[in-house]
Amino acid sequence: MSAGASVEICKGSIVAASRKTYLILFALISSGALAFFAASPRSKSGRNPSEHVARRPAWRSSLDEAPPEVQEFLGRVFEKIPEHGAELTGYRFYDWEWDGRPTHEAMGFKAIRGLDPETLIARVMNVDSYVGNIPHVVVSRTLTDSEFKPPGKVRFYQRIRVPKIATIQHELVLVDAGTIKGYRVAYWYLLKDRTKALDAGSGARSEYNVGAWLAAPGTVGYALSSWPGREDVNALQWVSLTSGANALAKKVVEGNIDGMAAWSLKPTELGLR
Repeated sequence: MSAGASVEICKGSIVAASRKTYLILFALISSGALAFFAASPRSKSGRNPSEHVARRPAWRSSLDEAPPEVQEFLGRVFEKIPEHGAELTGYRFYDWEWDGRPTHEAMGFKAIRGLDPETLIARVMNVDSYVGNIPHVVVSRTLTDSEFKPPGKVRFYQRIRVPKIATIQHELVLVDAGTIKGYRVAYWYLLKDRTKALDAGSGARSEYNVGAWLAAPGTVGYALSSWPGREDVNALQWVSLTSGANALAKKVVEGNIDGMAAWSLKPTELGLR
């Protein structure tokens, strides 16, 4: 894909064309979240604000091993999350600008009755079962890599179809980071060089993609920052996946939380499917 359509064409049609669909790509991890506080004013700096068993011991936190962009992003996220043990009702959402990036960083928390954090994180780590369980994921498969060994770490390829907008693809690393500040945490980040090496004919390649799932008893959180490579999308797609994504983030983040929570609440006889 190449830049071609004029931005003027987009203004009247972006929201209509993408209202139901588009920010789903950022949701993944799925590649692919939850309920909490009232939205705060946005600040220009942003500083204000493969199958695994369903139950397993929490891993020790491996956040110190995370790339700098993950540590910095999660630092901003943990400034805003509800205190562990605080009563949560409904859904709360934050988004904020950061460092001139084309999309806002976004985070949501939601109260989910009966949500077990170990089960949810196990679902998140089960990337080979995303297709059919997570909407709009058309390909999700583990890639063998001695550096990233399941169940605690996994490297995987994912392709997401954003209806009427674009197909997005990337290689990601997903890490079970254990328990941090009372929350079970799994974070992901983009393997940029490997993503750049993908065939652009199969979909627009992500330029940036970092995020995390957070879970406590009865609570799910989802946070992310993501956008596609500019050279792989035309003008309409670019505006839909950046400015449009910002406009729809609150709804889409909640939808992603609901989807992963519903999957984690499904009864299974053996392991996770």
